[in-house]
Amino acid sequence: MKSLFLIILFIFNVINPSFSKTGHTNNWDQIINHAQNKTVKLHAWGGSKNINNYINWVKAKVHEKYGIKLQHIKIKDTSDAVKKVLFEKIAKKNDNGSVDIIWINGENFLTMKKNNLLLNKNWILQLPNSKFIDFSKSSAYFYDFGIFNEGKEMPWGLSQLIFYYDSDKLKIVPKSASQLKDFIKNNPGRFTFPQPPDFIGTSFLKQILIEVSKDKKLFYNKYNLNNDRHKSSLNELWNWFDEITPFLWKSGKTYPNNYLSLGQLFSDNELDIGLTFNIAYPKNEISKGNFKSSVKSFIPNIGSLANTHFLTIPYNATNKNASKVVINYMISPEAQLEKQNSEIWGDPSVLSFEKLNKNLKKDFENLLSKSTDLSFQDLDKKIPEPHPSWVKVIEEGWIARYGTIN
Repeated sequence: MKSLFLIILFIFNVINPSFSKTGHTNNWDQIINHAQNKTVKLHAWGGSKNINNYINWVKAKVHEKYGIKLQHIKIKDTSDAVKKVLFEKIAKKNDNGSVDIIWINGENFLTMKKNNLLLNKNWILQLPNSKFIDFSKSSAYFYDFGIFNEGKEMPWGLSQLIFYYDSDKLKIVPKSASQLKDFIKNNPGRFTFPQPPDFIGTSFLKQILIEVSKDKKLFYNKYNLNNDRHKSSLNELWNWFDEITPFLWKSGKTYPNNYLSLGQLFSDNELDIGLTFNIAYPKNEISKGNFKSSVKSFIPNIGSLANTHFLTIPYNATNKNASKVVINYMISPEAQLEKQNSEIWGDPSVLSFEKLNKNLKKDFENLLSKSTDLSFQDLDKKIPEPHPSWVKVIEEGWIARYGTIN
């Protein structure tokens, strides 16, 4: 009887391969078969020569591997592509849409999510190369500027908040909000940040808010003025700034306009620590002769704010399978290595260092060392952006308490 059962099971698996242990592989093989020789329209910003050249490189690769014709539809604003999909939905064009892939994040993604313009939940997890990305439950990649994205967009690249310093002058750097507060008070006039609402300045506020707050989950829900826990967390932030503001550069009475002005103050030896959202910025400044070769970078122990950009597929895309194949290639180690090369684009990889084999780790480490002294282990420590509603609250709160007119 047992042998008869095994024979039946064998026949069932032959006839229904999708139910076998290799079903996932077979399903992906079917997706590739359906993708052959299809045209995929990638709507992406076209204002950068090096990014356009990189997309042309991807175009050649997917055509060589799969016969897919990738068309880069160059747009000035991502909202233009979102509007196309929205207008098609209003016109009830629910199939054969004119947009297959969009390079997206932030408000544009939120617009698509609110209007049900996106492909089904967690399609990103079906792609074989997603195994190289940290998609654990707490992954920052499930959040797009604080909005839970339901696995409806694939991370493609990122920016991350980093701090930099002169290692010849500072032997120990402050790697927590508490240590930074002590450093500022013990070294008056040697630290500042760009004035909010400058992006870097606001990012610094968000970083400190998350660090000093006891309940870090609060920030991934919409800010509620009537929520005592929300108000309490803001009080913790203002208490921190009350203590440090008198000890800032110029006693906190004036601030640099942006990260470039901040970098100039650092270069002029007016500051001991700077910050930026570009991991390659310190090394780039060294190569230009603006920073000393002894300048190095660091990330707080808790990690730092990470800003991810994504690729998504509209619900009515004409070639969904081919779009998945293209995106799967765009997150492959080969494509991510090429993208991270500072001579090509220099956009940091979204792949997890821990999920790479020994040879790939070495390849990425060698490439990373050309743009930053940070390691992949450092950059794996990412903090998701809070819900967008917190931005206005902390910006207005900071300006009301400490803001000045430069």
